[in-house]
Amino acid sequence: MTYREIINSVLRRLRESTITSNWSGALNDSTAVTDYQKLIGEFVNEAKREVEDAWNWSILRYSTDLTTSAGTREYNISSTTDRTRILMAQEQSNGTVLQEMNDAYLQSTKYPTSSVQQTIPSYYSVVGINNGLIRVGFEAVPDAAYTITFRHVTPQPDFTAATSTLAVSSNAVILGAWARAISERGEDGGSLSDMVFGQYQNALSDAIQIDAGRTVGEVDFYAC
Repeated sequence: MTYREIINSVLRRLRESTITSNWSGALNDSTAVTDYQKLIGEFVNEAKREVEDAWNWSILRYSTDLTTSAGTREYNISSTTDRTRILMAQEQSNGTVLQEMNDAYLQSTKYPTSSVQQTIPSYYSVVGINNGLIRVGFEAVPDAAYTITFRHVTPQPDFTAATSTLAVSSNAVILGAWARAISERGEDGGSLSDMVFGQYQNALSDAIQIDAGRTVGEVDFYAC
């Protein structure tokens, strides 16, 4: 569903006027959309973020290659954001899966510089965000050009354009936005808001269970 279609689905549940045609540019800059319709647009983005962050959705999974340079430890991963979650990293030439390490240990390997090892990396750590991109560091420091593939979950940015298309469950996002809108009105004493929020939680849980069936073994628990 598009951003406008999702907003309209929420507006119909609220018995409010819908947006009859796509606006141009960003929603908040449009003079053809009412302030209340823009508010619903905000609720849609809030619900979208909550749904996206609730699970490592298969539809939001991407692979990004990073090529190292000899002597350079840290790199930005393109096509990522501050909401990206890294699932795994693999060096392509020999297929080695890099192990994730904590940042404190990575920092402890930097000194003394005279004893820093340079070879094919075996470990990585997320060291921060740089220019909006995930930044990682490697141990050991690469001694040559290696191509390392990062598998990651990267949510869509907040919607502004009418034609932006939602990737995750539209039903969960609609119900999440509707629950927020009812709560904002404060007209029902909480009963309808609680009911819709329960429906939203059920829809989100159902969507996660369906998607979990596409990622075999990720939610299995093995007792030691």
